[in-house]
Amino acid sequence: MHASLMRNSTLVQVKVNRWPHTCPSTERKETLKVAKSRWCAEVMADWVRDNPCIGPTALIKKIHEKYRINVPYMRVFYGKEMALDKIYGPWKDSFKLIYTFKAEVEKACPGSVVEVDKHTVMYKMRKKMMEKECFRRAFVSFKACWKGFLDGCRPYLAVDATALNGRFRGQLVAACAIDAHNWLFPVAYGVLEIESEESWTWFLENLRQVIGFPHGLVIHTDACKGLETAVEKVFPGVEHRECMRHLAANFSKIFKGKIFDDNLWPASLTCSLKKHNYHLRQLHAANHPKVKDWFEKGHTKLWARSKFNEVCKVDYVNNNLAECFNAKVRKIKGLHLVEMLDKIRQMIMEKFELRQRIAAAKFVGHKIIPSVMKKLLAKTRGLKMTMIRRAPFEAEVTAKDKENREWRYPVNLEKKTCSCRQWQICGLPCIHALFFITSLRGPAAEIDQYVDEYYSVAKFNATYAENVPSIESQYQWDIIDPGFILHAPLQTRAPGRPKKTRIRSSAEGTGLGPRKRICKRCGELRHFASKCKNAVDPSFGEDQHWGAENAVEPENAVEPSRYCRFAYFVIFNCRESIII
Repeated sequence: MHASLMRNSTLVQVKVNRWPHTCPSTERKETLKVAKSRWCAEVMADWVRDNPCIGPTALIKKIHEKYRINVPYMRVFYGKEMALDKIYGPWKDSFKLIYTFKAEVEKACPGSVVEVDKHTVMYKMRKKMMEKECFRRAFVSFKACWKGFLDGCRPYLAVDATALNGRFRGQLVAACAIDAHNWLFPVAYGVLEIESEESWTWFLENLRQVIGFPHGLVIHTDACKGLETAVEKVFPGVEHRECMRHLAANFSKIFKGKIFDDNLWPASLTCSLKKHNYHLRQLHAANHPKVKDWFEKGHTKLWARSKFNEVCKVDYVNNNLAECFNAKVRKIKGLHLVEMLDKIRQMIMEKFELRQRIAAAKFVGHKIIPSVMKKLLAKTRGLKMTMIRRAPFEAEVTAKDKENREWRYPVNLEKKTCSCRQWQICGLPCIHALFFITSLRGPAAEIDQYVDEYYSVAKFNATYAENVPSIESQYQWDIIDPGFILHAPLQTRAPGRPKKTRIRSSAEGTGLGPRKRICKRCGELRHFASKCKNAVDPSFGEDQHWGAENAVEPENAVEPSRYCRFAYFVIFNCRESIII
């Protein structure tokens, strides 16, 4: 590098520089007009290629660390979309590859199902009516998924939808089951243009063609638009459960009071029909006409364990299974259509291989899944009950509550029944049956023979007997010509920036929690500085005036005040959340 003083000036001018510039401007301003979206796309290409799910906030931080400039959020957002187009191809062209993806999957694994739905759109151009084929929906179910569900999983499906946050403002839908280890097992997934009765009916019809109508089938849903009607239309007579968490959230908005809080959830969680009716009577007695009408009008699906069938062996009252799938795919919902479907395929393939290795390493020689047996053995410790035997495998087990009241439960080991009905509903011996079993001697005392077959290692191995097909990259595919050009879907995008994170309600418990405003005057919470009447600590805000290198710590330094500790806590947690 060569530099010299300018004529009649104290400025130094660089005349020779062998190294390339790392900034887009020679003025080195903090906010640059030159840093447009196109420039952002060029500098972010490698970062987006390494991690397509990286967010604009993280990209802004990377740009600032490398170039020392601040770029607006939306400029980085659109720059990332340009970078994705350069890496994966134009967004509109991604819909043309859906039929090629279908052919590749069906070629790699015969028996897998990929269905695509389109519709003809009429439009006017230069005073002439024209038409084009636009994408609407897609359905994907691999042979390893639907066959594993039929061979080893319980007949339980959790169906839900989550909004896509890319340029296609559609819905990513999934039907998930549960395996012998109580792990999430995806059966089918797809993309819908919108949540409606028509779109849900199309998805469920394709699902029924794949899995049929298994005996004891249960479908668990949330309050999705059109889904309840579609389930009744496609699977008539199926046990349709409603998510209790959503029901309780809606219930608490109308009915408030201790009597409602103390009886609503117990009425749902108890397996005994008598206890369920008791809690319902308490709710009706508090506000008889309104509560009963509220349940009869808007919540006619099953939400109480006492009314579940005894074939499914799943006692879930919440639709958390579908929420778990949504959390897994949260970071890839902004990719192009084919890329997103292929990423989900890779995630499923990786998870299947991992569980196959776990079964080969830890389940050999076991009849029942070891974690299931571990939980049952833990329940047998410290049981304080009494028992009167009626027959070699029948007994009357008596337990006392905190008020010293006796509760009797007839248990039959041959029929695998207990009057509390927990054994019949979930397939695992309840504490009354466990107390009876542990009192026996010999082969009859083995707990694993009383566990339902759905929790066996054989069912687990049957579930993961096959794996999802591995296919080549889209650059290696043989392009399929369906005879027409499939265009991007017609959509009405909501105004404003698309949200990446759903706003949680207060009924969902801990998490991000409600927004808390910090007073700029005193540092306390939940009030404005203009209305602050608190005494201000002298140390509050001093760490913001000068950097740590300019601060001089006195010899008799004391412990930081609670306001400084609070500031350090907020800064540390914000840093951790950005890293995560």
